Amino acid sequence: MAAPLAELDAAAPGELAPDEAALLTERLAPARRQSLLAGRRAAKDALGLLAPELDRRDIRVLPGLFGQPVVMMPGRANVQVTLAHAGAAALALAHPEACPMGVDFERFVPAHLGALREQTTAREREAVRVAMPGEEGQQLLLLWSLKEALSKALRTGLTVPFALLEVNHLSPVPGGVTAQFANFAQYEGIAFAAAPFVAAVARPRLALWRERDGNTLPVRLRDWLGALATLG
Repeated sequence: MAAPLAELDAAAPGELAPDEAALLTERLAPARRQSLLAGRRAAKDALGLLAPELDRRDIRVLPGLFGQPVVMMPGRANVQVTLAHAGAAALALAHPEACPMGVDFERFVPAHLGALREQTTAREREAVRVAMPGEEGQQLLLLWSLKEALSKALRTGLTVPFALLEVNHLSPVPGGVTAQFANFAQYEGIAFAAAPFVAAVARPRLALWRERDGNTLPVRLRDWLGALATLG
């Protein structure tokens, strides 16, 4: 989701539980406040699909010891959410604890091209060049996003060496790629690109993705990304 800060602030009293609202201290810069509020709205939109009977203020998303989102909902146990931000926009995916998943969402910054290149192998760069022809920056950012999504599913975040998260196979799909990982064969990634944005999801390979129309790709994520790209 993406919304202006004024809209998010106006909606906050109906969105946030008291302990969530307490996170909005006066020390928060406007950009950080917007990111936090956008993330909470996205998380509650996702979690609300699993518990539509709950008031949004009863769905609490609080930071864990490592800053990760931790969900508390009355009558619902073992449900979590994975969150990602890019500027004023946020993306969330709710999932059961039994099916660990990770999501990432990035916006390309030209100044980061060198750093992105350093975090990939020649094999990865060739694989993404073949699977998703286009601008190098978008290709490298897609690889980064897949790895960060995997790190969230593993609950490590980017505290592990990036080489451990290596992508070893990519296959093209409409608007993006699917991915396998060299050291985590039990996971599969899927990522979409719509310049300047990319978004990725990592999930257990045994967990089959099914859209309401039967599609086996997360087409709503792809379409949302494309719509966001038209706004810049």
